[in-house]
Amino acid sequence: MTAPSTHLRHRLVLGLAISTLAVFAAIAGFLLRPLMIDDAGPVGSAPPSLSAVEVGFLQDMLGHHQQAVAMGKLIDRPGVDDAVRTLGRQIAVTQQFEMGTMSGWLRMQDEPLANPTPMNSMTRYGAVAEPHAAGQHGEATGAHEMPGMATPDELAALGTLPARAAEDQFLKLMQAHHYGGIAMAQDLTARSPNGLVAQLAAGMVSTQSKETALIGVMLNEHGIHS
Repeated sequence: MTAPSTHLRHRLVLGLAISTLAVFAAIAGFLLRPLMIDDAGPVGSAPPSLSAVEVGFLQDMLGHHQQAVAMGKLIDRPGVDDAVRTLGRQIAVTQQFEMGTMSGWLRMQDEPLANPTPMNSMTRYGAVAEPHAAGQHGEATGAHEMPGMATPDELAALGTLPARAAEDQFLKLMQAHHYGGIAMAQDLTARSPNGLVAQLAAGMVSTQSKETALIGVMLNEHGIHS
């Protein structure tokens, strides 16, 4: 199969950027709606409480997003292909925006930003948390590694590899990372299909699916078939 032209690749990046802006606008509308339309009860009333599943998802996705932002910044350096750098910047900006939204919702509910038992509520794709050793008070603790996460060694290599090798590393790591993030978001929408958290998760699935498609194009250009 002939690799797509550089012109096509840049068109794909531009199209992805436009769709990302649309997601931003949608999320902003969700957040501003209660300020403009009194459809949630008396003025000053608290937003609907988050369920345990929603809280766990937001906490886990905050940690997942932190790594994606770190990878986007690590690849943004001289010598790296402009399209790859642009993708990394776009991912970092998108996910930082979403992190602000998620952390804001958790703070409004007086919930911690970090999940004490990561992935304890995810049920899809074989990621069911199993009880670990009892905690300090004798309670069973459930935890499971988040899907798609890069190892510390892989992240360290991303910051030190020569430009072309770093591009390959970034694209492969981010593809796996997005697959994991999509699985987490789909799990949330399957279990809690209504409300703002579900709408945010659906937006993540849409954006990250488009980004993984672009990553596949770039990997193909590099002779790497995922």
